[in-house]
Amino acid sequence: MQKLTGGVLVSRNKEYINFYRGNDFVTPKVRKVLVEQQQHAITQQEQEELARLKASASITPIPKALKNPLVAGTLAETREATSRWGDSLNDELRKKENNRLILAKHTSLLKNMKRKLILAKTKVAKAEMALAKVQEYLSPAELPTDLETITDEERFLFRRIGLKMKAFLMLGRREVFDGTVQNMHFHWKHRELVKIVVKGKTFEQVKHIAISLEAESGGVLIALDKTTKGYSIIFYRGKNYKRPQVLKPRNLLTRRRAMARSIELQRREALNHHISVLRHKIWKLKSQLVQMRAAGRKQDAELLQTVEDDLSSDDDNIQDEGDEAYLQTYGSDDEDDADDDSNEYL
Repeated sequence: MQKLTGGVLVSRNKEYINFYRGNDFVTPKVRKVLVEQQQHAITQQEQEELARLKASASITPIPKALKNPLVAGTLAETREATSRWGDSLNDELRKKENNRLILAKHTSLLKNMKRKLILAKTKVAKAEMALAKVQEYLSPAELPTDLETITDEERFLFRRIGLKMKAFLMLGRREVFDGTVQNMHFHWKHRELVKIVVKGKTFEQVKHIAISLEAESGGVLIALDKTTKGYSIIFYRGKNYKRPQVLKPRNLLTRRRAMARSIELQRREALNHHISVLRHKIWKLKSQLVQMRAAGRKQDAELLQTVEDDLSSDDDNIQDEGDEAYLQTYGSDDEDDADDDSNEYL
């Protein structure tokens, strides 16, 4: 049945056999009409071709006399081409032209690198301005002179207990802000110790964070250890601890401003890295130009001098518009003053 019908066998069982006729299925009547039309088109094309051949055979071409003699490949044609286009390129001229192309490429690369360097410096200045605007709202507290003293035995015991604590605060990219101190007081409500874990920082940065938290919270710094999760900072609330009425210090940055400070610091670090890479590339291109001059290419001395003059020009006065638009207002009063959860990622 498959051979007789030309269909495709889809499935079969004891009772049914399913065939699919296919996408190109055509009924016999339609197929007959299509075949007749195709034969008619072929016959018509053959008749048109015979008529075209008869018409071309009846036409006799009349050759025209040439007004000017043929000069293709003659000495006169060669002299005329030389006078119009100059001498043909030999190996020496081709080498000289390649040298000029290489110098032009280096010139374009150096100009592009110099322009990128100027733009990067401008962006760094904008980031510094934005960071300074955010830092205006920060007035860190100083360490109190009358710190509570604990014995070595107590410090050893608190350190051992703190490292075993399962409850901890994870310090995120905002670092120290008012929500961090608030969560520390939330932990001190039920326990004497609080453990803060810091990731992705150096020891000096973690030490600075620990001193800042000790000054802002009023607790006692017990230990600063490196663990598998990161650096662990353990604080003791003190024997005479009293929970303050205002848990969020007003002298620290809010959650929104702390995020803005983190973004500006990250932007400044990335731009400084980009500037160092650009300076290295510019130095490398300059050294290549010096080597090209030392190779004895005196014919390109003017181009090299032009490149050096362009690089030594003072382009630092270029400024982009929109500096004020770049600086955002971080002093809005519609801050989210809701209490943060103690398990929140700070």
